[in-house]
Amino acid sequence: MAMNLSMPKLFGGGNNEPVLGQDNTQLVQQLHGSNYEAAMAGQVFSQTTTPLGLAIPIYTATGITGGLPIWNPSGSGVNVVLIRFATAKASGTSAFMAQGMVFKTEVGSDIATGSHITAFGATVPKNAILGGGNATKVKSSNAGTCTATALAAGDAFVSFFGTGVAADTHTGGLQGMIHDFEGTVIVPPGTLVYACATKAGGALQWSTIIWKELPI
Repeated sequence: MAMNLSMPKLFGGGNNEPVLGQDNTQLVQQLHGSNYEAAMAGQVFSQTTTPLGLAIPIYTATGITGGLPIWNPSGSGVNVVLIRFATAKASGTSAFMAQGMVFKTEVGSDIATGSHITAFGATVPKNAILGGGNATKVKSSNAGTCTATALAAGDAFVSFFGTGVAADTHTGGLQGMIHDFEGTVIVPPGTLVYACATKAGGALQWSTIIWKELPI
């Protein structure tokens, strides 16, 4: 026996009832931002460099602090879901270059000679609930000394943006840029990610990376 469900149209519909559009598809409206629920649950974090900026490392560098590294160590019990990377030039002359992000898997949870990560000066990230929220279960840094085995072009997985064509000889170059991951990158335990550039940039950049930590 067929059952008919009567639903109000967009125009003239009642309150607190499902609403259909002109093509008879149900309309929904997002009340908050896409990461609001995770933020309210204390699962969203960020790292930001000093406003004076740090240099984004070249992708083959061993010193990676300026790339705002996130190290999800083995046994953390969470996946890191990247939300956003933003950067703006703070001072200096930008080289002509492109920027993106690299990753390394199977980095474990140890800092030692012979390990991929030989130093990691972790700094406490900000929770989206300012002054509250959960404690992070991963390691990240915005200022400490972080060194790792040099990576290669094949370790890159996303490009962000680049400087202007006059940046080699001009004090201009990279201005404010934002890359939204929209939940498309998951960093599982035992993985390291950080922002990098195709060459040493020269300029100092005020950068921010935002992520959420979801239980596996």
